[in-house]
Amino acid sequence: MYFIFDFDGTIIDSFQCVIEKFNLLSKTFKFKEIPLEEANSLKNFSIQEIIQQLNIPLYKIPPVLRLARKYLHEDMNTLSPFNHVASVLKSLVDSGMTLGILTSNSKENVVSWLNHQKISELFTFVYAESPLFGKKNLLKRVIKKNKMPREKTYYIGDEVRDIEAAKKCGIYSVAVTWGFNSAKILSEHHPDFLIDHPQELLQIK
Repeated sequence: MYFIFDFDGTIIDSFQCVIEKFNLLSKTFKFKEIPLEEANSLKNFSIQEIIQQLNIPLYKIPPVLRLARKYLHEDMNTLSPFNHVASVLKSLVDSGMTLGILTSNSKENVVSWLNHQKISELFTFVYAESPLFGKKNLLKRVIKKNKMPREKTYYIGDEVRDIEAAKKCGIYSVAVTWGFNSAKILSEHHPDFLIDHPQELLQIK
């Protein structure tokens, strides 16, 4: 079996840090700041809906993401994995699973963090691309490059767009409720698996 993981909000608890970096950029790029006390309300919206709420023009998204990743780099090694995630990842590898990462964060950020956490050897690849949308094409590329049989491949993520990408690629979608999107909006998009605790990954067959 093959488990492809999203990174932010799935493996690493970076939500608060990401909000802080976007607020720093709001002045430069002139979009709405996110009050920290209201940040959790964003969990009930897709990324497209959030961009509309913040009034970020589409043409500004690439430079916003580039700078956000750059600012994140400064704090990466201060961020922690979600509880029990590291031990579950090790158990998955020990049971014969092949693990990889597909993320819209930068590869430099991800590899630096994995090395800091001493878990980089658990992953056979880290595939990083910048587009905020269009995960389907990136996921297809990863599946093809690594010769993964679709009936044995799972994409684990914390956002609606992760579910959509997995479905469009004909692989299993596993939505985790401890990350960015809420259990409510994730369940409305009908993932194959909806899990509340990392240990539940060990029960997927």
